Amino acid sequence: MKSINETLEFDKVLSFISNFAISDLGKQKCLGAKIFEYGEKIKKELELTNEAIKIYNKKNNSADFPLENFYDTRRMFTQSVSSLEIDEILAVAKNLKVARLINSFLEQNAELYPNLAYMRQFLYINREFEKKIDEIFDSAGNVKDNATPELRNLKRSKKDTEANIKTQVSRLLSSNDFCTHLQETLYTYRDERIVFQVKAESKNKVQGIVHDVSATGQTFYVEPQELVGINNKLKEINIKIQAEIERILHDLSKEIFVFSDSLNISTNTLGEFDFIFAKAKYAAKYDMCMPEISYDKIIEIKGMKNPVLMSVKEEIVENNFEIGSKYRTLMISGSNTGGKTVVLKTVGLFTLMAKAGMFLPAYSAKIYPFKKIFALIGDNQNIVHSLSTFSSHMADLIEIVKEADKETLICIDEITAGTDPKEGSVLAQIVLEDLYNSGAVSVITTHYSELKSIAYRSSGFENASVEFDTQTLTPTYRLAIGIPGASHAIEIAENLGLPAQLCQKAKDLYFTQEDQTAKVLIEMNKTQNELSRAEEKIKQETAEIEALKKDYEHKLSELKQEKKKNLQIFKSKYENQIDKARNEIKHIMKAVREEKSEKIALRAFQKLGDIENVSSSNFRSEEDEITQEYKPIDWENVKIGDKLLLKGVNQEVKLLAMPDKNNNVSVLMGMLKSTVKKNKLAKFEKKFMKKTQEHHSYAKQFEYKRQTLSHTLDLRGKRAEEALEEVELYLDKASLVNLSPVYIIHGHGTGALKQVIREYLKTSPYQKKYYAASQAEGGDGVTVVEL
Repeated sequence: MKSINETLEFDKVLSFISNFAISDLGKQKCLGAKIFEYGEKIKKELELTNEAIKIYNKKNNSADFPLENFYDTRRMFTQSVSSLEIDEILAVAKNLKVARLINSFLEQNAELYPNLAYMRQFLYINREFEKKIDEIFDSAGNVKDNATPELRNLKRSKKDTEANIKTQVSRLLSSNDFCTHLQETLYTYRDERIVFQVKAESKNKVQGIVHDVSATGQTFYVEPQELVGINNKLKEINIKIQAEIERILHDLSKEIFVFSDSLNISTNTLGEFDFIFAKAKYAAKYDMCMPEISYDKIIEIKGMKNPVLMSVKEEIVENNFEIGSKYRTLMISGSNTGGKTVVLKTVGLFTLMAKAGMFLPAYSAKIYPFKKIFALIGDNQNIVHSLSTFSSHMADLIEIVKEADKETLICIDEITAGTDPKEGSVLAQIVLEDLYNSGAVSVITTHYSELKSIAYRSSGFENASVEFDTQTLTPTYRLAIGIPGASHAIEIAENLGLPAQLCQKAKDLYFTQEDQTAKVLIEMNKTQNELSRAEEKIKQETAEIEALKKDYEHKLSELKQEKKKNLQIFKSKYENQIDKARNEIKHIMKAVREEKSEKIALRAFQKLGDIENVSSSNFRSEEDEITQEYKPIDWENVKIGDKLLLKGVNQEVKLLAMPDKNNNVSVLMGMLKSTVKKNKLAKFEKKFMKKTQEHHSYAKQFEYKRQTLSHTLDLRGKRAEEALEEVELYLDKASLVNLSPVYIIHGHGTGALKQVIREYLKTSPYQKKYYAASQAEGGDGVTVVEL
């Protein structure tokens, strides 16, 4: 039997996920993903993936998870290694940096991502060593010249020696006697020593060491005697520099070996983070759901799609699947190439993925983590053991029967196929009954008509079929639970080109040899096809309605925006109008004060009142329509027959029924009964209703009435600014009712309020004259004003 990972193509899913990892270690962990048995551990793994998805979906924010490429440094630490190379030390430093950044991120976001934050304890942080690496190595990974005092001195000495060599070379090249012996007036290197290309006939005329001879023998590469000593010194310095660098690396290596165990654990944890985020990126790309791990032995999936097919096809038929609650054995029948095997594989594959802490390509999924999963799919012919397909199939099936128990999920494709149909169907029935009695949950595919009848006479068994469109003679790949399927072999053969007359003979012979259940089955499939087409049509119409709704809401939003823009223009115009009126009134009031004309004042107040009342009322009406601040409904106190408001369109509706479990509410709109979502309704308010009558003037006629006004104005305890406003308003009213004289009580106090009021009265157009009251009237604490 092939491995379960290979049979269900779980290995391909792991390969897909590994493409999202950023490190070699992360890829290894993806390809070797663990399958967990216990529900709590699986839930923890799923939560880790879920938290990673939340972070990944916020990747455009500043809170990016700081996972960078790192190295698997664990293989560096063996007993035979005494010192590390530069690239290995830098790899350790890189891992330390990544671990530190991740630790810092999770420390700051521990409340948001508690499961990922728990992994912080396995990260090794060593900031001091990181700083040391930064001090010793430059950005290119080379040891800095000033890494140690010894190295700094050696580098200086090397620089001075190289300068001396250049000076000596320049001196030689400036000598005509020397240059006449050269093939070219330039130098080159042999064994890191400067040499000149000396002519063969002059090799004895230039004192020095011969390092090489050209292939033709015409050129000798000679190190002049003048450079031998300096070159020797440079070579000695270079040897010392290399020795110092090796000493530095050795010391760093010794320090690393001290914390190598902690580093190995930390590196392994970085690999786990990479694996978790690879799962998250894979899930986010295909909009997968987090499966619910069930304590009941059930599998319930909505909108199931096979992840392997998703990698090669854009349009995948979604199917709903369930097993375990009402039945534990599901027998899927139907046409060849109709998708039976895909359903079978997907169910098993989803279970494996969930147990590995992975999200699933579905709308929702509830899965029990079966401890044993068996899958018998495909051609199992075993040439090595001289077993036929059927023999190999039976050998594997027998092994499954022996191992099956209540913790087992079994997926078998074409059970007991490859032998005599009657004997095969009998064997299949016996095996299925035994698997059911063991407590196992089984999903099988079959073409045996005899097996389809088990569901009608035995509880715990159920039929399912993959639909076949008899009009187009093609499979739809939709799974229909509760209905057995016909194989449609004759129709498929006809579609492939078998002559029509032969196909008709085959149909006649089939119905003659089979009992009437064959005809019933075909009719059931036809009915199912019609229902499916009707359902598809409803889905399309629903999608069109949703599209129209979105378009309507979009246009409504645009209208509101346009109206809001116009309202701003209106508001600006309204404010300008008021400002203009106020300025006009100001001038009129000035004339009133000067001319003492009551009629002019009345006209001014009348005009200002009209403008303010009309404009304010219109503005509030416009603003209310745009803001539409709906009041929520108190469903505790609402009763049948109450008036409510349909949001957006501001339509009055009558409540016919309270919200159901899906938050749908039945209402009456005019004469039309309709169902709307609960959140689309608001408390009824008249202000949202459309105005059908003509707008009438909201301006209240300003009517000035003569009133009894006190001769005194008491300002004691008031602030200067507040007192002046009251004085001005009081004198306005007193002037209009011809009240004179008037008494302004300000008290003695510090005298500040008295001074401010009398300063104001000096320039007031109302006063004819003003003066302090007599002692009987209050003395200097009261100012008398004659108007």
